[in-house]
Amino acid sequence: MKKINILFMMFLVAGINACDKDELYEREQYKKVFALLSDDGDNIFAEEIDLKPDEATGWVVASVGGSLPTESAIGITMVVDEDVLDRFNKRNFDVEYEKYARLLSTDNYLIEKFDITIPAGERIGKMKIRLNAHGLSPDSTYFIPLRADHFTAYELKPSKSDVLYRVLLKNFYATQKTTTNYNLRGKLDNANLMSIKQVFPVSGNKVRCMAGNISFEPNVALINAASIVLEVDDDNKVYITPWKTSDGISVTQVEGDPDYPNIFKIEDTGYKTYKTFLLRYNYEYEGKTHEMWEELRLEFDKNKDN
Repeated sequence: MKKINILFMMFLVAGINACDKDELYEREQYKKVFALLSDDGDNIFAEEIDLKPDEATGWVVASVGGSLPTESAIGITMVVDEDVLDRFNKRNFDVEYEKYARLLSTDNYLIEKFDITIPAGERIGKMKIRLNAHGLSPDSTYFIPLRADHFTAYELKPSKSDVLYRVLLKNFYATQKTTTNYNLRGKLDNANLMSIKQVFPVSGNKVRCMAGNISFEPNVALINAASIVLEVDDDNKVYITPWKTSDGISVTQVEGDPDYPNIFKIEDTGYKTYKTFLLRYNYEYEGKTHEMWEELRLEFDKNKDN
């Protein structure tokens, strides 16, 4: 008799627990919770910005969950909160201050309305950011640290109440999202040269690379001392200048070489398509002057990359 009572109680408890779990699951399914969208545990939302126009547009996005549509609109007021960036830097880099991500200057962005609205019955709301890349370095990480300061309805997920909006630079010639390696073929002084050259986007019509065959390293002093900028005008003429006008490398653009006329062009072989720089310049580095004939070539898909 005792065994029967014990079994009965076990089944009763199990049934109650199952009902509780079902009820909890059902509540969670129907619960309306919204969050600021981000890519990882650090709440980073990285957006690749095409720099070809003088000004680009980015977005901060909020999304609401739950099985049923919302009956009320959700109004979210956003604020810039530098503490969000400080916590990220200290958590990831501690006292390695040279690795710290930077606060994006208000000279480089404009948010006209610090509001996100998720309309009733919809899942997504956005806040517009107007961006320009003037003066940004492709070697640094820039964030706009944002936090939801106030909202009008439902529930905000605490772990997703802030976001580090990151700008990734891109133009037609290079991108910061992935490594852009051009194949280098040419001549340095009297020696033939074949190598790989990493190219970085700087603005809509400018990229940066190392001069000659100087190897790229993520070292600010070396980058400032030995980098050049390639600027492409509307006629695909290329102008070569130092990355840093003071204390940078000395560069002289050489005109008149029919094989290296300082131009950018698209090559279509019938099988493959290439972005190509043909460059002729001299540079002085560490007390020596070098002559450089340089072809930079990058295969691309013309149907996807325009």
